[in-house]
Amino acid sequence: MNRTELAGVVLDLLEKETGETYRDLAETASLREDLNLDSLDMAGLVLHIESHFGIQIETELLESIDSVGRLLDVLQDKLAAKTVRRAA
Repeated sequence: MNRTELAGVVLDLLEKETGETYRDLAETASLREDLNLDSLDMAGLVLHIESHFGIQIETELLESIDSVGRLLDVLQDKLAAKTVRRAA
């Protein structure tokens, strides 16, 4: 899955979690300030992402996710690691 497709899935999951409609997700957008996500929104979004992709995002890693771009970086890393584990 390329980054654009991944961003589309995240956008869908974000809209399901918050009930809001977002035009697009700029990679520089802050999850808290620009998208107005509070800690409950973040927790719900992470649960949706983990369930959808079959991955786990550790709490320590979650603390470093402050923007859409960083979230996509983490997801790409997690999905790549999952693919490598499956192939091994």
